Amino acid sequence: MSEKQEMVDNVGRRKWDLAVYEKKQKERLEQEEKEILGGAEAERRLLLPVKRDPLKRRTTTVDLAKNLNKRQLVSSTGDLAEQGGYYCDVCECLLKDSSTYLSHINGRRHQRRLGMSMKAERATLTEVRDRLEYHKRKRDEGEDQIRSVEARLAKYDAELKKKKRKKKKKDKEAKAAAEEEDEELTEEQKQMKAMGMNFSFGGSKKNN
Repeated sequence: MSEKQEMVDNVGRRKWDLAVYEKKQKERLEQEEKEILGGAEAERRLLLPVKRDPLKRRTTTVDLAKNLNKRQLVSSTGDLAEQGGYYCDVCECLLKDSSTYLSHINGRRHQRRLGMSMKAERATLTEVRDRLEYHKRKRDEGEDQIRSVEARLAKYDAELKKKKRKKKKKDKEAKAAAEEEDEELTEEQKQMKAMGMNFSFGGSKKNN
């Protein structure tokens, strides 16, 4: 198979194929232009302001003590989530103490990862009124509960006093009956009762 021979002139110098050269030069310039335009477009997109949602109230509870009094194996060479401390799976970072963790999840970087800005949405007049009505309703419910508890306590106290009066009356009647019974005893029977001796009152009394 014969190799393609280069073109040379009559004195042995290399001759260039101008059509091929112009084509390659044109393709190279077009490629460079695309790269320049592509880089500029990418840079422009990075500089464009990103529209983020306003800051919202957290709907979940941050439980800092969920691992309290628990034994956990940690590693200094493994994944960050398996090392000692507080791991943020949103930002994929490890915080060493609870104070730093709270500062992080309330900070700008974490909120940006959640798609939110640090600016809170301005509430409308209707929303403010609804919120005030909600707190008033909760306060009234709390007052109703307090009044209900007070009513139950008053009712319990009244029933307790009624039971005490009833018991006192019953004890008084029993004491009066015992005194009346003692008056009917003879002197001998009174002495026997004082000594703790039992005797029956079922017999008939002697007639004088």
